Amino acid sequence: MERTSTTMATDKHAKTIAIDEAPEAGVAATPADFETAIAATGYGRFNYILLLVAMPCCMTTVFETTTMSFVLPSAECDLNLSLADKGMLNAITYTGMITSAFLWGFLSDMYGRKRLLVVGFLLDSTFNVLCALSQNMVAIMVFKFMGGFVICGPFAVLMAYLSEFHSLQYRSRVMIVLGVFYSAGNMLLPALAWLIIPQSWNLVIGNGMLEIHSWQIFLAVSCLPGLLSGLSVIFLPESPKFLMSKGENERALAIFRWLHAINTRGREEFPIKELVNELAASAESTPDKQASPDGAKPSVTTGLSEGFRQLGVMFRKPHLKNACLVYGIQFGILLGLNTFRLWVPQLFTIIEEFEHEQQMYVPGDASSSLADRQATLCEMLAYKVNKTQHMQEQWLERDLARALHGPEPAGVEPLNDILKCTATTEGRIYLYSLIIGSVGIGAYAVTTLMINSIGNRNLLVYGLLLGGLCGTALYWARSSLVTLVLSSCYITICSIASTALVGAVVAMFPTSMRTMVVSLTMMFGRTGSIIGNVTFPYLMALGCLPPFVMIGAIVIAVAMVSRLLPRTVKKPLQ
Repeated sequence: MERTSTTMATDKHAKTIAIDEAPEAGVAATPADFETAIAATGYGRFNYILLLVAMPCCMTTVFETTTMSFVLPSAECDLNLSLADKGMLNAITYTGMITSAFLWGFLSDMYGRKRLLVVGFLLDSTFNVLCALSQNMVAIMVFKFMGGFVICGPFAVLMAYLSEFHSLQYRSRVMIVLGVFYSAGNMLLPALAWLIIPQSWNLVIGNGMLEIHSWQIFLAVSCLPGLLSGLSVIFLPESPKFLMSKGENERALAIFRWLHAINTRGREEFPIKELVNELAASAESTPDKQASPDGAKPSVTTGLSEGFRQLGVMFRKPHLKNACLVYGIQFGILLGLNTFRLWVPQLFTIIEEFEHEQQMYVPGDASSSLADRQATLCEMLAYKVNKTQHMQEQWLERDLARALHGPEPAGVEPLNDILKCTATTEGRIYLYSLIIGSVGIGAYAVTTLMINSIGNRNLLVYGLLLGGLCGTALYWARSSLVTLVLSSCYITICSIASTALVGAVVAMFPTSMRTMVVSLTMMFGRTGSIIGNVTFPYLMALGCLPPFVMIGAIVIAVAMVSRLLPRTVKKPLQ
């Protein structure tokens, strides 16, 4: 009796959905729509397998955008890098992502989620291997740009792919789990760097034509999540939602049956026999458009015209104001967040290097401790900038002298030895990043429990205000511990605020506009990441204060602008 009543309730729920989706029919249609079909598959073993595959997929995105920040302190001498070079290497991946942002969304809607995920992850792994084998900065920049160009596709499609295998009951939880996976990637990456980069590995291949250092081995190892992701997705099915949108209902229904069989272990028969023809429904709802008579795939022109139509709606009231606010806020958040996050290993390297040289210049002076003459982080940065500029000048003089007079004669100390450029491979600098990642996971867990009571708008306003104050306070930091605490607060708060902003977008905009607005929001955020990383070293050269003004004051300004966002929106504006 209990089973019968449950079945009746399920049927009633399915009919209600069908009536909502097709109000002109007046009665529940026999074919089931996507939400009814995916809910009927249940939640079980397939969903767990899917989340297991999603873990390396999320980590691949984190690795692609973050690996260079851990490599730069060790590669400084091998590649003769200036601070400006380091900023460009940090930013180049985001440049590639912006370049391909619209391309991948279009290809995903035309050719499917699964194919794009497989090709994207495997190509990204290939470019990472080529980057690891590169022997100069230009080659590394080319392959990191291509890596960013490629990874933008899987990054954008992964969310849609996972959501299309979960019913509404579980969809929001899956997005939270993905946030945990991204945080786990931010923990695993510094752990790998800690294990690999400090090692004194140096492989010479082909009579010195190819020299591989430990930081290059780290880059090669970082391609493993992408390789694992691409191979794993091969064995997963195509999104049934995508197949239904293309009129391939038989294939979609076969996948629904397969999912149901795995989740129920074949104990029950899939109750749905027919699916709604979404192509026909779309043609009826837009009679002014010419539909394919045989249900063929839409043309490239149709896809582009639909994209321009959505852009046109966004530039009308009441969406224009909210869209501009969202783009500006995300630009400011990621300008501060990704600039500082990618420079954290370098900042801790500067602290370690400064303290080490302080000990060298005051040997055996047991009566005076470092605490008595501790410098601020600002003074440490100034010291590093002056030292780097001096070394760059000396390298230019050396290259000019060698071009005019040939190499140094025997018995003369090489200029490299005089400059004593030594790569920093202290394991502690990676431990600091590992701690910051751990703080992020804990903060995400707490925020997940409190987000409904706090609200996205309040989290943006007050969270960013606190984060901006922490970023500004770094100006007066005098030790690794204080710098670590302030850095953890700044990075964690800004990261959560960026996620909360995406949640606000979902509440503010109707379904037909969400994908476009979220894509443009991320594009503006990545643009801020590029500008921040490129300008940060130049601000360091100007003085101590400008870098901290950029990462602190701009986040405080964004917090004030966030007050203009609408309060809790119960129903998206239509």
